[in-house]
Amino acid sequence: MPDWFNHEALRRERQMAWRAQVAVATRTPFLGSATRVDPDSHVAEAVYDSGAVSAALRELANSINPNQPLALMLSEAVAAVTRLDELRPSWIDYCNQRSGLNPAATDADSEMSRQYVSGDAVRAWPQFAAAQNALGPATEALRELQSELAEFCGSDVTAGRGAA
Repeated sequence: MPDWFNHEALRRERQMAWRAQVAVATRTPFLGSATRVDPDSHVAEAVYDSGAVSAALRELANSINPNQPLALMLSEAVAAVTRLDELRPSWIDYCNQRSGLNPAATDADSEMSRQYVSGDAVRAWPQFAAAQNALGPATEALRELQSELAEFCGSDVTAGRGAA
């Protein structure tokens, strides 16, 4: 097998790792500091953002060599985020009903009404306890994975944020 093939495969893996690193870093509930008046609103943001993070992690998991050192940590992070992502449809339905949103609406106001919700409204969601229990392990797994992704990519997109 030509050596250039291995270089091309590694380049693709690094591209996917970079995308995953950016997806995690730009989802504030997972790596940012919680400076909210009500920390339970953090749960809502995490459940909402879990869809994008889960998609990026799954894309990386499907494209990376399973012998890569970060593969095990990646699979653990995928499993942890999937627990939140499984709650996402329930959260979206709850927000749609609570705010009278059209389920098909994807405009910025509707999306923000699903992502940024008061702590009282989050606590009233029937799945709140499950989401709260899933948030800690997901956050921890993603913080650990983020440092591995930074090492693999050779750059940390969270540098200077105090997040990693």
